[in-house]
Amino acid sequence: MEKKVITDEDGDLYGILKKPNIREVQFGMDKRFPTWYGSAVYFSSDYKTLGFKDPEELNSRLQVRDKDSDGFWLDTLCVCEYCFKYTDDELAFKSHIPNCPYKKKAPGRIKYKSPQYTIRRVKGSKHQLFCQCLCLFTKLFLDNKSMYFKVDHYEFYIIYETGSTKPMAFFSKDLLSYAKNNLACILTFPPYQRRRLGTLLIDFSYKLSIHEGILSGPEQPLSPFGLCSYLKYWSSVICWQLLEGDLSDKGKLTLSDIADVTGMRINDIIIALEHLNCLNNEKEISLAAVRAWARENATYDLFMLQDEYLFLDD
Repeated sequence: MEKKVITDEDGDLYGILKKPNIREVQFGMDKRFPTWYGSAVYFSSDYKTLGFKDPEELNSRLQVRDKDSDGFWLDTLCVCEYCFKYTDDELAFKSHIPNCPYKKKAPGRIKYKSPQYTIRRVKGSKHQLFCQCLCLFTKLFLDNKSMYFKVDHYEFYIIYETGSTKPMAFFSKDLLSYAKNNLACILTFPPYQRRRLGTLLIDFSYKLSIHEGILSGPEQPLSPFGLCSYLKYWSSVICWQLLEGDLSDKGKLTLSDIADVTGMRINDIIIALEHLNCLNNEKEISLAAVRAWARENATYDLFMLQDEYLFLDD
């Protein structure tokens, strides 16, 4: 996603900053962690108050600092883990949490529900404030996240533990994408990382593409971390299809054969095959090389969605 950096009259960056400006996030009542990137969009033009606050109503409870003191503009940003609304007023935050409407019922329509995980589709046009607050929160953990206000033509696919209303990760999809991308940005929130939720969501994005009858992929260019994640996913899925899946009993294969069963774009398949180092001089796939890569990279440990739990028909 292209970075859009806007400067104000003082020359300070609006939106993407070079370093974190909020020390840490209080996420719900029991999760606290540092931010990874800076974002000016939470703040008003004086950089000393959160954007929704009236400076004349500030009181001694505010933790906003002079931005020149230690580099942080705010010590702690309190963010509701159900709706992503935010404040620096701890009393207001504690009052909001038990009364948040999304604590009882999460927004959006269920598109996947297994005994372990549920994925909901939330339309930006219908749940505008929720999606805007989600995007603001995301900017603290993605360095290339630029969209946060105009969410009407985006859909957000958010994953929860089944039976819970606490979001753990999400990806967004641009409905006006000329390239028909199936994913604009993706983030697993810090408390829920190392649970393969990103892989699950990427897999789900391709299930959507296959259901829609199109070949698709993520918005380009990918960040270095994003490229690493997708290379592993593409390579693992292609390995599985070649060795155990729908392509395992085929003779000579074409790129279109792989695209049809995976939903991946041809260019992405070529990148993955080169990453697998499985093409011989005749540009044919060496299954021995594929098996070797699979053994070294634990392909069969890849988390895959189960089709019987999909609800893709609207």
